[in-house]
Formats: sequence, structure tokens, C-alpha cells
Amino acid sequence: MTPTHTLFAVIVFIVCYVIAYVINIKYKLKPKPNRYDSIDGLRGFLGVGVFIHHASIWYIFSQTGVWELPKSNLYVHLGQTSVSLFFMISSFLFISKLLNNKEGFNWKQFYISRFLRLGPLYFLSLIIVLLCVMEISNWKLMVDFKVFIVSILKWIGFTIFGEPILNNVSYTPYINGAVWSLPYEWLLYFSLPVLSIVISQKKPSIFIILISLLFMVLFSMYHGYGYHHLLSFMGGAIAPFFKKYSKIKLNFNTTFFSILVLLCLLLIVQFNSSYSIICKLLITIVFTIIALGNTLFGILKNTTLKFLGEISYSTYLLHCIILFVTGYYIIGMENLQRFSKIEYCLLILVIAPLVVFISFLAFYWIEKPFMEIYKKRYKTKTSK
Repeated sequence: MTPTHTLFAVIVFIVCYVIAYVINIKYKLKPKPNRYDSIDGLRGFLGVGVFIHHASIWYIFSQTGVWELPKSNLYVHLGQTSVSLFFMISSFLFISKLLNNKEGFNWKQFYISRFLRLGPLYFLSLIIVLLCVMEISNWKLMVDFKVFIVSILKWIGFTIFGEPILNNVSYTPYINGAVWSLPYEWLLYFSLPVLSIVISQKKPSIFIILISLLFMVLFSMYHGYGYHHLLSFMGGAIAPFFKKYSKIKLNFNTTFFSILVLLCLLLIVQFNSSYSIICKLLITIVFTIIALGNTLFGILKNTTLKFLGEISYSTYLLHCIILFVTGYYIIGMENLQRFSKIEYCLLILVIAPLVVFISFLAFYWIEKPFMEIYKKRYKTKTSK
């Protein structure tokens, strides 16, 4: 077995699934009511998929010192297509809110809720990254103090203003290699006021629109616009418009549409990247069918999958850190380089339960409490 063999990915997912099942027997985490079952289940696949993707990259990195995509199309898509689907989920949920909100969108509350949703766990992961960086540099400042502070501030800003090397430690990008997508999430959030001018019944204030436009300009200065990511957001917006305006009433949770999803997935893995226009179209078809209610023969309604979906943000942000800490501190990079392919596969099978368990703890003790803080504050205000 190798770190890019199809069977290895299946086994890692089964291990994660079993651990999640056992944890959920006791804690019985349940998604919020009125949620989309199929999307909650899909998240469970995606979170684990990105972990498996980075595990394969870490093997390449440990052997060659080069951070590059694996040669396997499947393992490429476990990362790229998973992130694309995450973007589509975000777009679907928030475009749906804009389309269905008749009382006007409270933008202040929206941005507070987004900050409390993404911020606490992100800042914890940043603290861990900083601790690793300083330990690697023997707690000595290796750059000018001003440069060090500015680089930290850029990271504090969800890397929206860049993702610089910290304290001249070359391992910085690999300690948490998943944060690059967060600026695109914020791009979506700050694009919504401009989009609402067209699709929402009540328009935002001029101030909110100006802030939105300013953010979009700043984003383009630091990141440009990866068209393939923008296509993902556009792809996620198709289902909300179809649900609201289509006069064609179809039951998408049928065998026909489930088979169509599987066929599209098989076609997707024939591409060596999800950035191809045709591949992105196939991903959009998959997501749209699922968002419109297809559960893939009922699989996406599985309780354990929805549990994995509930903790997927923690899985997404913390799995790279767990891989780094294991490889750099526990095993040692020189020792890891000597690992055979089968030994590395066994190591990942040991790490996989930790990823699920630590992700659960992070969700339970960090994500969930801050989400509850917002709910209580919002309910208190609206009840007055």
C-alpha cells in the first residue's frame, strides 16, 4: 500500500468514520434544525478528504523537501475539489439567505456571526503556529522586530493581507497549509452586499456597499482573483435561484440523479486538476443536485457523516498542524524521511483517530461555545 493508493484513502476514511461513530454515541452532536441534510453529510466527506489530501502531500514533502501535489488524480481532487465544494456550500447558504430574506439583512449581525464562527478556532491555530515557529527558532527573533509584528498582524487578519513567513522560519507555510482559503471565504462575505443590490428585496446602506467595494479592491491587490475559486462561488449560487424561481418541480433525491452524481464524480477524477472549466462544471452539477436534495442513495443523511460535517471546520484548520507536530516533533523529519511507504501509511492510520478526536474537542470547547454566545446575544436583542 502507498500513500496515494485508492485503498489507503478508503481505509483512512473508514477509520475516521468509526472514531466519529464511537464519539457520537456518547455526545450525540446533531446539526441545527432546518438544515440541509445532504449538505451536512457532504461536509463530512470533504473535511476528511482534505486531511487525506494533505497526508499524501506530507509524505512527498518528508521524502523530497518539496511541497507539491501528489501524482494521483484522486488525491489531488480530495483536496482541490473538496475545497471547491466547501466554497459552493458557503455560496449556496448565504445566497439562499439573501434570496429568502424579506425583512432586510442585518449586516452588522451577519459579520459578527461570521467572525465568531471563524475567528476563535483560527486564532487558536495561529497561536499554535506561532509557538512552533518560535520553538524552531529557539525563541530568538530572526528578523527585524517591525517585520515580525507586521507579519503577525497579516496572519491575524485571516491572511487576507498576505501569508508571510514568520520569523524567517521556512516551515511556516507547512505548519498549517489550509488557511489560504479563508480570505476567499471573507471575499464571499464582503461581496454579498454588492450582490444584494441585485437579488435582495431590501438594499444595504451606502456605507455597507462602500466597505464591501473597498474590501474587494484590497483583496485583488493582495490575492488577485483566482477565477476557478470565483467559479466555485458562482456554481454554488445556481441551486438557490433554481429553488426559488424554477417552475419545474423535480424530485432530485432519486436513483437517476444519484447515479448521475456518481458518473460526474468518476469523470471528475479523470482530470489532473479541478481548475479545468469542464471539471468545474462537473463539480457544479454534483453540488447542485446534492443541494437540491439528493442524498446519494441516502448516504449523505447518515448521522455519523453529519457528525463529521459538524466538526469539519475544526478538521480543516487543525489537521495540518497535527501532521506537522507528529512529523517534526514526535517522529522527527530525518526519521520520517526513512519511513517506507507502508510505515507512513500506518502512521497516518494512527494519526487519523487523533484528527477526529481533537477536531471534536475543538468544536465542542471552542466553536460551539462562541456560536452559542452569538445566539444568546441575538435572541436577547430580538426579544426586547
